[in-house]
Amino acid sequence: MTLQEASSRFHLDMGDLRLCEKNELFSGSRNECGEMDYPEAELQRVIPFLFLLKAGMSMEKLKEFTAGQENGARSGEEQIRLLRRCRSRLLDDLHGKQQLLDQLDYLIYEKKKQG
Repeated sequence: MTLQEASSRFHLDMGDLRLCEKNELFSGSRNECGEMDYPEAELQRVIPFLFLLKAGMSMEKLKEFTAGQENGARSGEEQIRLLRRCRSRLLDDLHGKQQLLDQLDYLIYEKKKQG
């Protein structure tokens, strides 16, 4: 399956797929037309990686995470640690956005009060 086919089939952004390809998060081989052809299982495996990138995990940490998938139980603990760090950063961002919303709501309230 080409990246274009994967993008269409799995509703994935081509830029995201190319980023993962560039960082060798999945592998494939050239077909008879010279295009890269990827096994469906490889492309399905990358979907959670794209989610983690959108959640704020850096490519460096994502590579650590993917390496952990191939290295036993101790690596599983390391993966959990990486996921918790990502979650914590995302939650901090969420709290920051909530504070901004609260401030905007207060400004709206004050403006309404003024007339």
